[in-house]
Amino acid sequence: MMLRSSTRASLRFFRRQSESQFGNVDYAILFVDHMDNMGYQPDGHTFGAIINGLCKMGNTPAAIAILRKTETRKCKPSVTVAGYNAIVDSLCKDGLVSEALSLFSEMTTKGLQPDTITYDRLIQGLCTFSKWQEAASLLSERKQKGIMPDTHTFTILVDALCKEGKISSARAILGQMVRMGKEPDVVTYHSMIAGYCFQNQMEEALKVFDLMVHKGCQPDVNTYTTLIHGWCKIKRINKAIYLLDEMINNGLNLDVVTWNTLIYGFCKVGKRLAAKELFFTMHKFGQCPDVFSCAIILDGLFKCHLSSDAISLFREMEKNNLDLNIVTYNVVLRGMCHARKLNDALELFSCLPAKGLKPDQYTYTIMIQGLCREGLLIDAEEMLMNMEEHGCLPDSCTYNVFIQGLLRRNAFLKSIKYFQIMKDKGFAANATTMELLVDYLSTHKGENAFQEFVQKIV
Repeated sequence: MMLRSSTRASLRFFRRQSESQFGNVDYAILFVDHMDNMGYQPDGHTFGAIINGLCKMGNTPAAIAILRKTETRKCKPSVTVAGYNAIVDSLCKDGLVSEALSLFSEMTTKGLQPDTITYDRLIQGLCTFSKWQEAASLLSERKQKGIMPDTHTFTILVDALCKEGKISSARAILGQMVRMGKEPDVVTYHSMIAGYCFQNQMEEALKVFDLMVHKGCQPDVNTYTTLIHGWCKIKRINKAIYLLDEMINNGLNLDVVTWNTLIYGFCKVGKRLAAKELFFTMHKFGQCPDVFSCAIILDGLFKCHLSSDAISLFREMEKNNLDLNIVTYNVVLRGMCHARKLNDALELFSCLPAKGLKPDQYTYTIMIQGLCREGLLIDAEEMLMNMEEHGCLPDSCTYNVFIQGLLRRNAFLKSIKYFQIMKDKGFAANATTMELLVDYLSTHKGENAFQEFVQKIV
């Protein structure tokens, strides 16, 4: 009893320390040695618990190190299938599917029989990286060993296929699933519905929804929200509202994602007053706007050319201390620049550090584009240089935006310089930049130096 109590205390100590020593493989090894010094010989289950804990923390290398540690001990404890499953799962989530397959082979070599969890984790990992042939091979292998796929296995396949846009294949798997007597669950149906919605096949999505209800499988908030988003994407807002009413009548609690989806839908069809009303109604249903809610409504108002309303709402958000991030500020800066309120944008941009926000590549690109639009090319170039000085390297979009601004203002000598810089950094001119370049060449055919340079870079 004393030994078990000591072991539990050690495991609790390990969990506390490993959280503060995240990523420290050596610490995991030291912990096992510490248990030895206490006179306790860890068995396979103890090692499995440690491995599982490390994997849950995302520390796959430490988990593997513990596994290898068991192989060097005089009395080799046998790590259970559950321990191997934890590492296989962690490797797949890390994108190391080949390593996961190698560990799977190692298991079988050691006489450990993989179970349904082992196969499910590997199949999911393979499907995530579109390794369909290998996934099919594993599926066949497990059947031969009598480890038949269950609802979870089929759902993994259906979900992966739908995300790849392979709806016909997903339907075939669903049919096979039913023939084998496995009933689809809410996750299976949701995957099919999401697949159809992604391809704007809303009538097909509704057929799956109706089948789901007919089979006695109650749709959840996620399923309704996915359908609402699908209808909003194709601007069928009346259909989205119908589903919203149905959700409420069925006693489902709308989450913030549902509200964001509806706000997005109303903005998309230009119903900005309805979108604002939804934004301010959320709290009555127990939901507070998040950063996405704020970004969606502000973007919608700016795109409806209601910049004054958008800026007023933004100031109210700031006053109410809503959790706004750089994405929200980017939306406002872009809207201000498009509304030709450059001074407001510059003032807001200068306040970002004081708000604890660091401008990203997109922030700088927005400001450079705004400056170029007003013909302030020197200021735009200065911001481009400041961007690099602040450790935010310009990307292809930034250079293209600046060069476009130069070409629109006929600053061809400066554009030559930045074409070369962009090329040296491995970036290429996009379609808009090339179109402006062609237009410039067609009206400046006599400028040989410029044409010679173009021949070098195109």
